[in-house]
Amino acid sequence: MKDKTKTWLGLAKDDLTFASELLPKKGRAHYAAYFCHQAIEKLLKAIITERTDEVPLPTHNFKILLKQANLLDLPYEKKAFLFGLMPHYIGTKYPEDINKLYKQYTSAFAKNLYAETKEAFKWLEACLK
Repeated sequence: MKDKTKTWLGLAKDDLTFASELLPKKGRAHYAAYFCHQAIEKLLKAIITERTDEVPLPTHNFKILLKQANLLDLPYEKKAFLFGLMPHYIGTKYPEDINKLYKQYTSAFAKNLYAETKEAFKWLEACLK
């Protein structure tokens, strides 16, 4: 595995761990959702680094990153989850109404999102092998 791949992968794993550590903290569910997004984004960038000679594009858009990683042929349900995860980057980073944000990101919602992200992380990580 390339050194840069290892760096991206380490960052991705750290973000996934941090998301899980935020789950039990009251009022932090929106941050857990954000770090779920970040974990997948960095894992996609690890895959790009490992599978191509390209530098990952500076984007948060998973469709663009999947294309760069030559992974657009993923099954529909896997792409649907990834595309559904994308708004959690913007929504949690630039909240217009913090109370609306807290209502949307309940503890149960964040725990479910984390579980799905962890599963997605496993099958994407397999693309590195």
